[in-house]
Amino acid sequence: MLKRILGTVVLFLVIISVGNAQNNNSEPDPWIFLPNLRIWGADLGVGFRTPGKAPNPDTIFWLFLGSGYEWPTFYRDPDNHLYNGDYPGFEAGSAPYYTRFNLRADLGIAQGLLYNEKLKDNLLEAFLFYRVRYDAVLDEGSSPLLILSTDLPDRLSLYQNSLLLGLSLNLFPPLNDHLLTDGFYAELSFEWGPSFLQTTWLNPEAKPDFWRLNFQAKYFLTLFDLDPQSELNIFSCYLASFFSVDFASGNQVPINIQQTFGGRFARPGLGGSVRGFEISRFDGLLKAVLNSEIRFNLWQFKLLDTFTPGFLFFFDAGYYNFVYYPEADFIFSCGIGLYLNILRFTSITAYSALVMNRALVDKSYWAPFIFAFSAHF
Repeated sequence: MLKRILGTVVLFLVIISVGNAQNNNSEPDPWIFLPNLRIWGADLGVGFRTPGKAPNPDTIFWLFLGSGYEWPTFYRDPDNHLYNGDYPGFEAGSAPYYTRFNLRADLGIAQGLLYNEKLKDNLLEAFLFYRVRYDAVLDEGSSPLLILSTDLPDRLSLYQNSLLLGLSLNLFPPLNDHLLTDGFYAELSFEWGPSFLQTTWLNPEAKPDFWRLNFQAKYFLTLFDLDPQSELNIFSCYLASFFSVDFASGNQVPINIQQTFGGRFARPGLGGSVRGFEISRFDGLLKAVLNSEIRFNLWQFKLLDTFTPGFLFFFDAGYYNFVYYPEADFIFSCGIGLYLNILRFTSITAYSALVMNRALVDKSYWAPFIFAFSAHF
């Protein structure tokens, strides 16, 4: 475990260096790099922006590649009910956990329809991606595990192809030197994985056939800045909120679709998006989440570049409905977080959360420590 943590930190610092090198480039650069860190792996998005002069919208060609070993969870018992830690024959502390190897690739284009002169970026943008995904569960010999007790076709492995089509509205300026911004972003997307795009040569049982509709939006509002003219932030505060609703359907909806919110950049489902609850718990075909938090940026300091510590208070709410399983409910949580923004690029964040109306699988209502490599949204 220690080697995994050290390796992840080293990879994290390398990714920061790559991203920061691009951010510090004063010359216009048609290349865009979007790194993302997993616990033991990474994703990298590379975009090429076609040359053009404002107010002409930009065209961006994208390639995303990623791979990693993952430790996901599955909280559904053999009777297709939500697993709450008390199903006979399964250990609450280990049965939901398994190991998975994952590969992904997205190839696509984002076409600006309207240009935002103030942001020097597309205001309204349409995008189209072809997505390929491969998952392989590595615990076939381990028992009893919840995921292996199901009859889901992709419980062991999955090769998935899909198309993602969407539209985004961007009124969201980048964070300033004090890590403040005021803006709004919204996105509507449709993901389609029909059976004729799939192949069963890696798993004869799994032939995904699904579609998913997702809407999401985020809004930031500056509340105060103690000294907006200072080079380094002294004390500032802003409100941040995020909302998403996600619905999937089809003849064979993969596990990963049921356990995530969709869009250009998929995020965890209700378990994980509603902080404090176990990741991937409350999977389903219909889900919605609302995150709201107040973030306080503290005194910045420089070590080669800018570091910004801070703290936040949050409240999360969510709704899930299995649709074809007998389970639907609202869930709520609240808590506090501490973060360190590094190089104005990403954050290391630790949360402590109180779940409010549903107990955790271990029957407690408090998750004392949740770690993340970035802000929640």
